[in-house]
Amino acid sequence: MGKSDEGRIGKIILVLSDIFIVHLGYLTAYWILHGFSYPFYYIDAIPWISAAVLTIFYLFNMYTDWQRKNFQQVLYTILLSFGMFTVLMMAVAILYPIEIFSIKNIMLAFIIQNISVIMSRFFIWHVIRRIYGKKKLLIIGENEKVGLSLADKLLSHNKGWFIISGFLLLSEKHKLKSYIKEIDVVLVSPSIDEKQKSEMVSLCVKYGKEVLIVPKLFEIFIHGSAPQQVDDMLVLSIPPAELSMAQRAVKRAFDLVAATAILTVTSPFTIFLWILIPLTSRGPAFFKQDRIGENGKPYKIYKFRSMVQDAEKNTGPVLATERDPRITWIGRLIRATRLDELPQLYNVLKGEMSLIGPRPERSFFIDQFQQQIPDYAYRMTVKPGLTGLAQVMAKYTTTVEDKLRFDLMYIRQYSFAADIKILLQTIRVVLQREQANGVNEKDYQREKQLLQLLGQNEAAGLNEGRCME
Repeated sequence: MGKSDEGRIGKIILVLSDIFIVHLGYLTAYWILHGFSYPFYYIDAIPWISAAVLTIFYLFNMYTDWQRKNFQQVLYTILLSFGMFTVLMMAVAILYPIEIFSIKNIMLAFIIQNISVIMSRFFIWHVIRRIYGKKKLLIIGENEKVGLSLADKLLSHNKGWFIISGFLLLSEKHKLKSYIKEIDVVLVSPSIDEKQKSEMVSLCVKYGKEVLIVPKLFEIFIHGSAPQQVDDMLVLSIPPAELSMAQRAVKRAFDLVAATAILTVTSPFTIFLWILIPLTSRGPAFFKQDRIGENGKPYKIYKFRSMVQDAEKNTGPVLATERDPRITWIGRLIRATRLDELPQLYNVLKGEMSLIGPRPERSFFIDQFQQQIPDYAYRMTVKPGLTGLAQVMAKYTTTVEDKLRFDLMYIRQYSFAADIKILLQTIRVVLQREQANGVNEKDYQREKQLLQLLGQNEAAGLNEGRCME
């Protein structure tokens, strides 16, 4: 079997088990409420219910890289996915008032389905891991600080899936050949130059090992490029980093419809905050600020004020920190729930922003970022967004360059389905609030553990690598 077989087999098992559990949930709820008899009319509903639940699960990334996700994140995603699916089924219940689609039956099925899917996912995850074993992983980097940083990310995201077998300094890369038979995966530091990276990848491919690479920005542009033949030469066609006219039209239509709907639904919150904010701190409810939009065009962004009035009067432009004293108590609440961003829907309706896209920044910070990262300007080839791929994939402590990777990946792989997925996953981020968290005590303890790993790496050797759980 190939190295990715556990992913394919597990995904097939997950899809089949999800479909089975959804239908069994409705039937079990029906039997509990109405006695043991089979509602034969339900057979006609099986195909469209299966399609609906799989579509929603796909939009919430329930089948993407499932075996390496943090189980807490999977738990939130399951609850949200079934929540969305249940809302859809309630709409069906109104249109088709039959017993198996009654509100009572749907709510009971919701409980049964959630518990069953969580248990099945946990069981399948453990069975797949037990069959194929944990992956022995080697980190290659220029120094131990880099190794610590990469190991920390693996530990926090993929707990229980990898055994971090050791760390190899770049100056010792000649030892990779002697170690490679003992490991399954190699993680290469992003700062390693192209020649050395190419040598490592070639060696890993030769021995059938998986390679994890943090892409350089130009490599993101290559991703998804179209191969073409020029005489007897193979070339890769890399289109401009911008949306086509058709994509822009679809995106704009979606922005107008969705922004109007969200404004309507959230209008009670808007009115409440408009009254509450001036009552709890001196100053107006709304706050506007200059931001840079598509193609470097400046515009005024609107937000609910979450800081004290004139917060930057004495400091100049300063990025907010986790425990920023300038943030009011109501400001902390609306920032944590992203309610402070609601007025930007007005920017979306005006065409200055999109619902989905890279977050807009001020020119002061853009100038600084461009000095450090020249490719930063590429993120301004599309309209800035209310939320984006970086907001649902990154964390509070994610670097500007890593967030830029997500923004560029979004631009390169834009699709209407991708916008829907990001919008739905934003709900998970708001409720989970993990991406907004800074460094905590668990992070500190994990760092101490990783330092011990790196400190003992040379003495222990790769064959005695420690499992970081």
